Amino acid sequence: MSTESPTETPPAKAINFAAVKSGELKRTAQEQLKLNKDGLDVIHDLYRFAKTGFASIPDDDFERLKWYGVYRQRPKDSGFFMLRTKIPGGQLNNEQARAIASIAADYGRGFLDVTTRQTFQMHWLKIENFPDIFARLESVGMTTSGACGDDTRNVVGCPLAGIDKHELFDATPYLRAVSDFLTNNRDFSNLPRKYKIAIGGCSIECQQPDINCCSLFGVRRKDGTLGFGVKVGGGLSSSPHFAQTLDLFVPLDVEKVVDTVRAISEVFRDEGYREKRSRARFKFLVADWGAERMTQEVRKRMEWTPDPAETWEHPIDPESDHFGVHEQKEAGLSYVSISCLGGRIGAAELFQLLEIAARHGSGNIRTTNKQNIVLLDIPNAKLDAIKRELDEKGFVYQPSNFRQGCVSCTGVEFCNLAVAETKNRMMALSEQLESLVPEYRGKIRIHFSGCPSSCGQHQIADIGFRGGVTRIDGEKVDAFEMYVGGRTGKYRRFNELVKGKIPSRDIHLYIRKLLKFYEAGKKPEGECLGEFLARTPREAISAALEKA
Repeated sequence: MSTESPTETPPAKAINFAAVKSGELKRTAQEQLKLNKDGLDVIHDLYRFAKTGFASIPDDDFERLKWYGVYRQRPKDSGFFMLRTKIPGGQLNNEQARAIASIAADYGRGFLDVTTRQTFQMHWLKIENFPDIFARLESVGMTTSGACGDDTRNVVGCPLAGIDKHELFDATPYLRAVSDFLTNNRDFSNLPRKYKIAIGGCSIECQQPDINCCSLFGVRRKDGTLGFGVKVGGGLSSSPHFAQTLDLFVPLDVEKVVDTVRAISEVFRDEGYREKRSRARFKFLVADWGAERMTQEVRKRMEWTPDPAETWEHPIDPESDHFGVHEQKEAGLSYVSISCLGGRIGAAELFQLLEIAARHGSGNIRTTNKQNIVLLDIPNAKLDAIKRELDEKGFVYQPSNFRQGCVSCTGVEFCNLAVAETKNRMMALSEQLESLVPEYRGKIRIHFSGCPSSCGQHQIADIGFRGGVTRIDGEKVDAFEMYVGGRTGKYRRFNELVKGKIPSRDIHLYIRKLLKFYEAGKKPEGECLGEFLARTPREAISAALEKA
């Protein structure tokens, strides 16, 4: 992208959702909108809107602007936008991260949020700002194309790819190749709904293959060969589905990896449900077809013949963020993880962090799907110095267990779908719990979603909260449903509702009740909170929460 007219992308090939295009199937308003003009084409209009102003933007083009990560901020007529970047695998060099911080500082009131897809979101942007914003991003090799809309979202991976001593292999070359293939690719810019991909060689599968539309996860075959297993059809929102494993083994070959993702993406594009937006996600097609039929259809479209899958062993606890100070695989270097509570970090803070990262290490950073930041390549001889400086500047690299497990969506502060405040509540909650139950030292994952869309991934948390409202003395207040016992990996399960509409102000009190119930009922030989919640009947937990 540039401040002038951008380079034309090549025309799309013929695609097969003929029933929608021909009118044999009733078109939704969104399908008609996409047929009228491809979402990628709005980039030309965006530069015009930057001159003519917010009021000149037609409703259809507000929708198409999402293809470039541009959303109207709450309220919709405010004239302000949110912008989501694309950061494949969460990998940023210092210059790229500085560009993001500068945009937030100059145009976004200094606000930045790290997302659960390893990107940054900026707020308070005006349409007039976007030519310069896109020029700055382009100058450091970044784009926002596909960050939203019915397109391929940011491809996520392990934030420690290439540096973790325990990874099976570095998946970065394969992740980048897939991201490059799908970005600005008009063959895949009109998908039934958003499309989420995860690719990783992480030994604990922290890239969350269970809840992505298409996932390639690192495996080691019985003969010792490394490669990828494949899962498809994961997703949360109001109808959560875990991904199913396809009968495919993909070797560590870039062309074969890209071809595999292409074939899967074609199935979604051509066969995905376009009649109803509420059932258009890939997870519904996969659930209806099943893994066997999906495998057969994908194999038909592949340009090579993959070996069948083996029985892959999945980790018990993938939901980790690699927190702490740890040695990298390269001798003499370490990484340092920084807690960004609820994903929120100011532009000034990010500038400070980048200066510290450059002074003590390579300056490169990674963003995580738990909304935190990792500083890379710190010589072990400088660890004491960087810790002192981080402490002096107020950056937390040894967070409490309550801060480690916090995840939050944008919430009612900026999002038009949210019905409750989440980020600020999350920040207050961590402090309340540190004071209220300081004796608890175990792992705990608390996620907040401000609406059923589950951007905060509340269904896979130990304790998940979904926002709503209730009335107290006739006054509307934020309230949250409480769910417990979610997890991914070997014993994956979605959590269950145990308490409805807790006033936001009382959430910490119910968590304290839950932790007391856990301490009294856990197995004597030791049992983590997640294991206890998974085995304890929902009715027993609900009853414990009702006690004074």
